Amino acid sequence: MEQSPQTKTAKNINKLKHIFDFVIKVRWFISALIALSFFLFLKRFVIDIVRVNNHDMEANYTKGDALLVKKVFTSYSITDLVYFEYPLEDSLLKRTYFIQRLYGLPGDSVELKEKEIYLNGMRLEADANIKHNYFIKTHKIKLDSAFKEKYNLHEGGEISIDFDYSFSLTQSESEALKKDSLIKSVELKLEKAQNFDETCYPFNPLFKWNMDFYGKLYIPKRGDSLALDSMSLKLYLPIITNYEKNTFSRSHDSVFINGKYALKYLVKKNYYFVLGDNRDNANDSRVWGFLPENFIKGKVIGRIRKTK
Repeated sequence: MEQSPQTKTAKNINKLKHIFDFVIKVRWFISALIALSFFLFLKRFVIDIVRVNNHDMEANYTKGDALLVKKVFTSYSITDLVYFEYPLEDSLLKRTYFIQRLYGLPGDSVELKEKEIYLNGMRLEADANIKHNYFIKTHKIKLDSAFKEKYNLHEGGEISIDFDYSFSLTQSESEALKKDSLIKSVELKLEKAQNFDETCYPFNPLFKWNMDFYGKLYIPKRGDSLALDSMSLKLYLPIITNYEKNTFSRSHDSVFINGKYALKYLVKKNYYFVLGDNRDNANDSRVWGFLPENFIKGKVIGRIRKTK
């Protein structure tokens, strides 16, 4: 039976409607795909938002804070906050990311003396919010939760049954605590000079360094020629083998790089030195050494505080 012109027109209109709906959906999908691709491109190469995932930067940055990280056209200066991939392989996590502060650029020499930082021989002014560990003794009174909350005594705790405590505090927090009538003494925890700490890089007793007296350590830059003597190798061998992927061997007093006899090594990358603001409790360059430039993912340029 032949269809009427009105029926044919209605069917054609319906077909056009389906085609139009399909085109709209395709355009929406393409637009969404472009927007997603652009977002992922920005996140990977330009700018990103990351979370503080540890306590290394307290009291300035709290675990859970959101940070804005700039990834391109970035130059670095001393005390910049950088977002980087942890340079040592973790057996539990293949990729771990940290946020810490730059205290040594390529070609600098850094040293800590009595917790004070010296860069190229000049003492750097300490940030007021840097935290250190303190020994606290009360007048034979046990500290309750209200007292701890009042003085921000969160990281640390009781260390003996004789009313001795240890907490991580800023200097101003420690000064306020000293004035409380319940407190007998507040003393900064300080390692002694020349006390070897086996957990400090380069983990060798020839370098009698610890977390409070560290260095003097030279930070290599691209193009440096490093002598391959016994002392230098203890500091820089991880750069040669781990970070710049060379083979290393020794025969008697001779050193071989990639199978060739060598007296010096030409550095291929720039390196940095970082510290945490929670100075006595941070897993930073004093623990694992140099930070290669390719492990730095960007510089922190903003922060959104975690809401309590």
